[in-house]
This record gives sequence, C-alpha cells and structure tokens, in this order.
Amino acid sequence: MLQELLNRAESAIKHKRRTPQEISMESQFADLQIEIAVFLYNKLGAEGETSHSENGVSRMYENAHIPDSMLNTIVPLGKVISN
Repeated sequence: MLQELLNRAESAIKHKRRTPQEISMESQFADLQIEIAVFLYNKLGAEGETSHSENGVSRMYENAHIPDSMLNTIVPLGKVISN
C-alpha cells in the first residue's frame, strides 16, 4: 500500500510538472512525494469527506484528491518553440 501511495504522489507531481510518466521524477521533489503519500494515507476511509464533526473534532478537506496547496510549489516545465 505504501508503494501505491508513493506512486500516486509521484504521478501527481509529474502531472503538475508536465513531466512524462516514463521519465524519472526529479530528486528535488522526493520530500514532497513523501508528504503527499502521508496525506493520502491519512485520508484512507474518508477520501470524499468535505466536512465532519464528532466529539469536538472537525474535519474538512480542500478537495477529494491532493490539495492544491501541496502542489503549488511545483513549477510546470515550459517548452521552447522553434521555427
């Protein structure tokens, strides 16, 4: 399960970065990959939760997937167009 969560995190980073899936993820994103995997692990069983209150504990999620706030540090790659 841990490997699957790390794979999902890597895929999300590559998607945001616009890196092809067959290319290795850049090492500068290794810590972020772990943070995202931990986030996904902590949400297991409550994936689509948007609000929850019980015994003084409240939970809300930014969205049903990885929050934009975790991916905002990733700068997408650009392409050079030549004639």
